[in-house]
Amino acid sequence: MIVVLDASVALKWSFTDEEAASEAVALLDDFVEGRVNLIAPTLFTYEIVSAIHVAINRRRIKESDGISAIRSIMGLEIGLRAFEDLVDETFRLSRRYSLSPYDGAYLALASKAQAEFLTGDRRLFNAISKRISWIRWIGDYQPA
Repeated sequence: MIVVLDASVALKWSFTDEEAASEAVALLDDFVEGRVNLIAPTLFTYEIVSAIHVAINRRRIKESDGISAIRSIMGLEIGLRAFEDLVDETFRLSRRYSLSPYDGAYLALASKAQAEFLTGDRRLFNAISKRISWIRWIGDYQPA
């Protein structure tokens, strides 16, 4: 099974105090055990680094923990797909659903890969879940 995940899901692996962190960890376990294939657009890397940077600046985590989190997530070898291949669909979906191009890129990849899109962003999920059938809230994840 191929699943597109956004950075908000992966960050729950390090920020275990967040809502639906246990379901995110269950997804990670399924990935590590080979039951799920995780993919994301290349902007995933930037979003991970950016979010960890903000968490350090806000003193939510120590810098050493942030570096460890980045290395851990990047070391998983999640299948990154070139954003350049998603530009047109990202733009179309972003305009159609009034989304940021960041969110649109994940949706575009899920559309192209004919995969479910798991998000940990409740606002995004609530905004489009009634209009797009292949978006899922990570809190509803059931292990494979």
